[in-house]
Amino acid sequence: MRRTSVYYSHSRITPGAWGEPPLTILDIVRLTAVRVGAAFVVILGAGIGAGWLLLQYDEGLGFREEADRIAEVLQLRPGLIVADVRAGSGGWTVDMAKRVGQSGRIFATVSPNNPAHEIFQALAEAEIDNVNVIGRTPGPSQRLPLDCCDAILLRGVYHDFPDRETIARGLVENLKPGGRMAVIDFGEGTPEQLSGHGLAQETLIAEMETAGFAVEQVIDDWFGNAYCILFRRPVER
Repeated sequence: MRRTSVYYSHSRITPGAWGEPPLTILDIVRLTAVRVGAAFVVILGAGIGAGWLLLQYDEGLGFREEADRIAEVLQLRPGLIVADVRAGSGGWTVDMAKRVGQSGRIFATVSPNNPAHEIFQALAEAEIDNVNVIGRTPGPSQRLPLDCCDAILLRGVYHDFPDRETIARGLVENLKPGGRMAVIDFGEGTPEQLSGHGLAQETLIAEMETAGFAVEQVIDDWFGNAYCILFRRPVER
């Protein structure tokens, strides 16, 4: 078996019998830098990947925590009929549909910025079949049946309605007497409200009381910069 001897000098390392060109100190430094750089890229990539996974986990955890809190506020249970107004891509619709079960029903109204197929896709992926999807309407009406709902959810959408007073009057008619409605929105002075997405609590309460709702509970510390106000349709109006 042929042996290889390596000769050391102050300026280079020379493989003795293989015939390769000698490696200078500069070559060694470059090779070391390349290897260290590659290791750094691997570590950095792993860190970014772990950070992305952690972000996804946190977002999922945040969703579950808020979904549980919504269910608690609206007292969701099997058999209830609930409306998800401007349901977006359908995540909250799916969660509430699971909670009310086959004996219950969800009405999901389509958001202007989210095509209906996004909700249908979410329902299909979750194998949910107790949801009625209501398409967009040209006017302020949400096309919900009168006295249909035990509970209504408006999450981050009420401030976007151009005619909020009309919407509020319609929603009070959509709730059954004694029914609950949770409005989640961004308060005055928050970054979201300053950028046009939010509504002062006092304004929301005044509009809902004018429409015929009664304030049940005000939750200032919801999630992030949001608040949640729970309203009821009085049993006797």
